[in-house]
Amino acid sequence: MSNRTRRQFLASISATTVTVAAGCQSPGSVRTTHPVSEPITSWPSFRGGRYNTGYTGGASSIGSSPSIKWTYDADGPFWGSPVVANGTVYVGSTDNSLYAIDAQTGTEEWAFPAQHRIEATPAYSDGTVYVGSYDKHLYAVDATDGTEEWSRSFDGLVRGSPTVWDGSVFIGVGCHNLACAWYADETDVPENGWVYSLDAASGETNWRYEVGTEVVSSPAVTDEAVYVGASDGTLYALTPASGDIKWTYDTRDMIWSSPALAFGTVFITDWNGNVHAVDAATGDQEWLADTAGRYISGSVAIDEEGVYVGHTPYNTLDDPTTNHAKVFRFDRTTGTEEWTFETPALEIGSSPVVTEERLYVGSHRQTDGEDVGIHALTTDGDEEWFLEIGNRGVGSSPALVDDVLYFSGTDATVYAVE
Repeated sequence: MSNRTRRQFLASISATTVTVAAGCQSPGSVRTTHPVSEPITSWPSFRGGRYNTGYTGGASSIGSSPSIKWTYDADGPFWGSPVVANGTVYVGSTDNSLYAIDAQTGTEEWAFPAQHRIEATPAYSDGTVYVGSYDKHLYAVDATDGTEEWSRSFDGLVRGSPTVWDGSVFIGVGCHNLACAWYADETDVPENGWVYSLDAASGETNWRYEVGTEVVSSPAVTDEAVYVGASDGTLYALTPASGDIKWTYDTRDMIWSSPALAFGTVFITDWNGNVHAVDAATGDQEWLADTAGRYISGSVAIDEEGVYVGHTPYNTLDDPTTNHAKVFRFDRTTGTEEWTFETPALEIGSSPVVTEERLYVGSHRQTDGEDVGIHALTTDGDEEWFLEIGNRGVGSSPALVDDVLYFSGTDATVYAVE
């Protein structure tokens, strides 16, 4: 059976739901509008906020000829994404440091040293920056001076990004596949994963939920549920106060993306190249779209009408044809593919940022080369501009605040583009 035929067959049966009786909620208790209704003024966590939509809620004045406002050079490549709050950009690096950079000038404000690489995206809340590291710790750092407020150790590497809400920090722990494999073997961590709720002020555990494998997905959080994916192929909906299961949804392949929540639907991607739309209240499948890609590691962005995501295509030594990474737009309500844009790159692991009329997304490759960087597209799928970035390109996801696009590259540089 060919890969494509096999994947079509699996897609037809792949989404099964297990609904658990504990704490079932009525559909009416889930918000059925877009959570971003006004233009945002900050980007405090991965995907812009606790719903993970990647949507700015307004227009972008970055035109067809962007200029670099400033750059900041670190000592190691960036795979984590920047966040922006109160005039400061916070970003972690593989050189083991969390950096605070003035958003207007690019001047370093402080650098906080972890004991291993930081590939997670930090989260800002109430004067504190929270970030995880491959040293198996989550750190709470004073946003003003970079001093440690508290830290928590775990049994696994931390590659996922925290989500802070209502006095709690929600974080996935455990990474031992793919990008984490060498470091996991080096530190001899178990092949387990956990979802934690921690007290934001002290780091003490509110609850812990264990899954059978790693959790690198960043939770989406509402008053009703914590939504998070795991490499066991399951999307979990947990009760925020207790960690009890509300429902689970099975994609049948690894989930590295972070769930996005809007219009009463949770959107998630998997490593079989599929995009899933799941009812946020019940866990029932609404639609499934197949990109025919090798995998999707990035998260979707959602505006009022569309769902946007990039993929990594199949390329093998047995086939001389080169397939390039694409950006897709799907109809939000039906999952119908509306357009694709083919990049010259071989991978898109970056998650898009979407405005009312544009989207911005990074592309990268496994080795140093050309034709990778940041792409600016219209929401109709036309390219407005492309900014090439050296080394392996851009694997992180951009942030857009006050008409400045912030992103970090594998060339060990943070960029501000206007």
